[in-house]
Amino acid sequence: MKKTLLSVATVTALTGIASHNISAAEYTVESGDTLWSLANESGTSVSTLKEVNELSGDLIVPGDVLEVDAEPSEEDAQENDGTYVIKSGDTLFEIGQKFDVDYQKIMEWNNLSTDVIYAGKTLIVAASAAPANETVEEAPAVQEAPAVEEAPAVQEAPAVEEEQAEVVEEAPAVEETEQDQPSAPAAAQNDNQAAEQRAAEERAAEQAAAEERAAEQAAAEQRAAEQAAAEQRAAEQAEAERQERIQQREAEQAEAQEQQSQQAQQAQTQQVSTGGGNAESVARSVAAGKSYVYGGNTASVVDCSALTQQFMQAYKGKSIPRTAAAQMAAGTQVSNPQPGDLVFFNGGSHVGIYIGNGQMIDALNPSEGVGERSVSYVNGTIDGYFRY
Repeated sequence: MKKTLLSVATVTALTGIASHNISAAEYTVESGDTLWSLANESGTSVSTLKEVNELSGDLIVPGDVLEVDAEPSEEDAQENDGTYVIKSGDTLFEIGQKFDVDYQKIMEWNNLSTDVIYAGKTLIVAASAAPANETVEEAPAVQEAPAVEEAPAVQEAPAVEEEQAEVVEEAPAVEETEQDQPSAPAAAQNDNQAAEQRAAEERAAEQAAAEERAAEQAAAEQRAAEQAAAEQRAAEQAEAERQERIQQREAEQAEAQEQQSQQAQQAQTQQVSTGGGNAESVARSVAAGKSYVYGGNTASVVDCSALTQQFMQAYKGKSIPRTAAAQMAAGTQVSNPQPGDLVFFNGGSHVGIYIGNGQMIDALNPSEGVGERSVSYVNGTIDGYFRY
């Protein structure tokens, strides 16, 4: 298997988020929410929210239920034992920041001679997991060499008789040789200078490495800021598109309601053509063939206030409010009711068309439908009769 080679000097921006086993809190989307705002509030990112909730785009709609919080994965829990498995893109500096320890300590604990690491390897990242240091025995003291004894003096040879003696030439004097070795103070000074030079080189290397790490971190922060800005722009655009679609649907609904109202008025006009202008006959004509549906206002289905609204348009050509309470507020209360007046019940919760002799035509409920009945048939109190 090919290994991925990383180092402290490697610049790697990790902006993706790994998959987690989610045990998440649920959140119901409200108007004005965006993935970007939810990600900020829950301490995560837009890409994580999309992955957890299996979203293919950035669009969310009020009423949607999202998972916005996640528990740590087993992989994160394993890092509590003082070890860490290297991932693709990691550097020793970043791992040290993650566990709040100097990366050189990590090199020391793991016997690393360089900052090169491989994905998939396990590192010791805490002092509690580091092996105990072995005691280093001091080297024995160097014994001084024994002093060189002086050679014994050479005794003079006995005198030789002149007649037997031969001339003896003196041996050449032995010249003493001195080893070209520096004195002890000079050697110590040279060692100190070499140590200072090495220390200076190490400090310069550390300074260069620190500057390089700072540049890498600044570049990573810049890339993260650019990505966050891009995600925010995308979320804002998605929200604008969603609002545009909502406005379009509302406009379509309003247009449909307007068309429905116009159709109802046309139907009323056609029905009244046979009514002869009498309040009772107009009311019967408007109510003919209709059934009760709460909120209905067409030529075939009505509720109580829709029936009275259609009647007043057909009978007097007047447009009155849509709801029973609003119709009661718009009318003038009278004490001598006449056919064509409206009668209201229970604080404006129900309304009918008065046709005289204590009778009315109303749309009561789904079971009793639209038809003629006594004013006293309705349970509760009568608020009064109103004229328009």
